[in-house]
Amino acid sequence: MKIRGERELRTIREKGTKQLYPSELKITVGEASCGLSRGARIVEEEIREEVKRQKPGIKVGTVGCNGFCSQEPIVEVIAPGKPKITYGRVTRERVKELVQAAIRGEVLKDLVVFRTDYGDVLDEQIPYADQVPYLLKEVPEYHTLPAIKKQRRHILRNSGVIDPENIEEYIARGGYSSLLKALTMKPKDIIKQVKEAGLRGRGGGGFPTGIKWEACFSAKGKEKYIICNGSEGEPGIGMHRSLLESDPHSIIEGIVIAAYAMGAHEGYFYIRDGYPLAIKRVKKAIEEASALGLLGENICNSAFNFTLKVKRGGGVFVCGEETALIAAIEGRVGEPRQRPPFPVESGLWGKPTVINNLETMANVPLIISKGSEWYKKMGSKTSKGTKVISLTGNIKSPCLIEVPMGTSLKEIVEMGGGPAGKMKAIQTGGPSGGVLPASYLDLPLGFDELKQAGSMLGSGGMVVIDEGNCMVDLARYFTAFFEDESCGKCVPCREGVTKMKEILDEIATGKGEEGDLEYLEHLAYPMEDGAACALGKTSVAPFLTTLKHFRKEYEAHIKEKKCPSGVCKEGMMK
Repeated sequence: MKIRGERELRTIREKGTKQLYPSELKITVGEASCGLSRGARIVEEEIREEVKRQKPGIKVGTVGCNGFCSQEPIVEVIAPGKPKITYGRVTRERVKELVQAAIRGEVLKDLVVFRTDYGDVLDEQIPYADQVPYLLKEVPEYHTLPAIKKQRRHILRNSGVIDPENIEEYIARGGYSSLLKALTMKPKDIIKQVKEAGLRGRGGGGFPTGIKWEACFSAKGKEKYIICNGSEGEPGIGMHRSLLESDPHSIIEGIVIAAYAMGAHEGYFYIRDGYPLAIKRVKKAIEEASALGLLGENICNSAFNFTLKVKRGGGVFVCGEETALIAAIEGRVGEPRQRPPFPVESGLWGKPTVINNLETMANVPLIISKGSEWYKKMGSKTSKGTKVISLTGNIKSPCLIEVPMGTSLKEIVEMGGGPAGKMKAIQTGGPSGGVLPASYLDLPLGFDELKQAGSMLGSGGMVVIDEGNCMVDLARYFTAFFEDESCGKCVPCREGVTKMKEILDEIATGKGEEGDLEYLEHLAYPMEDGAACALGKTSVAPFLTTLKHFRKEYEAHIKEKKCPSGVCKEGMMK
């Protein structure tokens, strides 16, 4: 069946709703990469076998990541009229009693993480329970958890809820209704709405999305392209992978709306090769959308044609830069070129091209559905909406969260249960961002606020650092990352990063000399100004920010031949 309008969409929505909230018992297993790495597939297979033995009528399904990565493998039990029960760290040895408890309507209290009395589709409430049984009163309710109370899960609304390989479940949660609405609007009105919403690129630069779209719309030429950037190469970051694996249709819907607004009829979804599950699920989602007439020719009976292809990237960090990404898709070496011309004027094969990060695209259906005024109410003065954050490092509960812009760094750390030890610093924005001391935790999350503090929001990675970490070693680690990832095209990056890494190695191993820090500073600022792309320009951030806030540690390594944290031991004087 092809979707031509609201009637067909409603039919599929009703079917998907019955799958999501069935009239019989249902058990789901979280199977994004975080769950699979902890044995979720084995748990799922064991559940299916146990269900065959115990009560064959029970539905067993899979979902994506719900953000509680530290609790994987996660299993949820959904029974009509009862709270949804979420179990964490489930092993195959506990499956038999878990299934038996689900059949009896009981709960394994040593495995339960929380209960959910209701869910939400944007702002609509869908009940899970008519009433909460007395035996569950002591089990925390999902929306009261510290990690959830201050979140606004709009981008992540479907993550851990739907089967990412089932388009009907996505449609049941309001999916593709924004596309139908957008196709009745004028392209200029869509662009205007995105501009008024204040959406800024979520890939790191924070450039206003609507202005970029407007420039491409106004560019000369009928042949235009759109590229969705899923090239996530930073260590300690996984939110792009999680979203791709958990809710690919939300990104695809945003891409199609953007393409319609700019007059593009062909697009590319660039995903790093190291994400095989994400690639598999995106390809499946494209097939599903095409089968229903949401991609291809005459989309939803609108006379708009658009095809979307997946391009597997080599996992090279520099291909996150727009012009390097274009080169990779064209089959050339992935290295940046000087701008102007900008991609919106001359991009893929010399045609006007818009490149947006996948989280940026996932925001678009929300803006079309709820309006720019709704969107602007979330966030700070210059950073609107929400941001997905990958919270890792020395944290009690590493997790994936979504918070309104303007949320303090302290509140974000608390959502992960707080630091595992005495907190020393936090790195924001991945290796390209800066390292800020714990005294900066009152800083609000925002593009401009973090930039003024000497760091950046980046794509949303945050690493908590405790007192057991050495800042010299940290700067050396990330500088080595940039050395490996540099394309080597420009001198500031090719020679500068290598020289910086050599000197940091000397300092860390007790061979540093007086004047090394001054030399590194003298080297860093021209690199920041003269490198050809953002990789080279931001490669100095780990050193400059750790030096600014933790200079005494560097001096101890050089003058005393001592690492205050006891991390750097090789070559140190006793």
